[in-house]
Amino acid sequence: MERRAFFTLLGGVVASPFVCPLVARAQGKTWRLGFLTPGAAETNNPGSVRQTTLKVLADRGFSEGRNLIYLPAGADGNLSRLPGLAKMLAEQRVDVIIAVGALAARAAMRASPGTPVVLSFSGDDPVQGGLAASLARPGGLVTGIFFRGIETDAKRLEILREAVPAARVFGFLATPTLEPERSELLAGTAAKLDISLATRVVQSPADYVAAFDAFHAEGVSGVLVMGSIIFAADAPIVSQLATERGMATICEWDHMARAGCMLGFGPDLVGLRRLTGDYVAKIFNGANPADLPIQLPDRFNLTVNLRVVGQLKLQLPTVFLGRVDEVIE
Repeated sequence: MERRAFFTLLGGVVASPFVCPLVARAQGKTWRLGFLTPGAAETNNPGSVRQTTLKVLADRGFSEGRNLIYLPAGADGNLSRLPGLAKMLAEQRVDVIIAVGALAARAAMRASPGTPVVLSFSGDDPVQGGLAASLARPGGLVTGIFFRGIETDAKRLEILREAVPAARVFGFLATPTLEPERSELLAGTAAKLDISLATRVVQSPADYVAAFDAFHAEGVSGVLVMGSIIFAADAPIVSQLATERGMATICEWDHMARAGCMLGFGPDLVGLRRLTGDYVAKIFNGANPADLPIQLPDRFNLTVNLRVVGQLKLQLPTVFLGRVDEVIE
């Protein structure tokens, strides 16, 4: 991984570029923060970068209109746009790039190899993917938040099976980034649960209707929606298509359950976005990303949308309801 190769002499002392920000800040530097995502650049979700991360930065002394310029760049589901968007951010000479997912992080690294990247977040292991030497000491310019997306999808399938125990055929809605490892783990999980799992990979929202029609033809009772920033933005569409066909859904985030998925299971999104702000503030203040441990979430929330449960005429097991963290009436 390429590191910045220059050094600056300050009063005869050699300082790395990760000490310079402190000096620049004292001189009234305006910081430039890039945000690179496969999804939409701006959303209204409570856990969005604008609504959560930027507020944390303002509390740390970095606020828009004073000493911070925020530059969001979203691919809107078209992954081929990521390299061009990353190049655009590099041309804007951003000081830090917040990247959603490993693809965005790699695009940022290629376009701007000397710029720190904060993962917010990656469902792929950044060590196995070559983005960091270790979680405890990343050793390069990439740090941030990682959670095991493959394992979490398998857990969601188990939860969906518990919610609709009489069902025997389930669907898995996936993006083109579906990895063999995820498919293999889900197939093994389905076998342990004694259920069938039909997978449909969609290239764009234009494929959603055909995918759910295929699920319906196969007798699918519940659909696992793959953890993806793309589906997070399209939760209202995906959930409506499923509900209209009498299918339960489990999605990644609590806000997706509020948008119409029957269930949501995933990390505390708002908490993770706040943590993203902490990482960025530390780097602005001179911390070396190589020394900032990559963190895994320690809290997962299970949300149930009872309105959707009623529309599907389901009766969730009492034991299952006892485990729910949030109920949407």
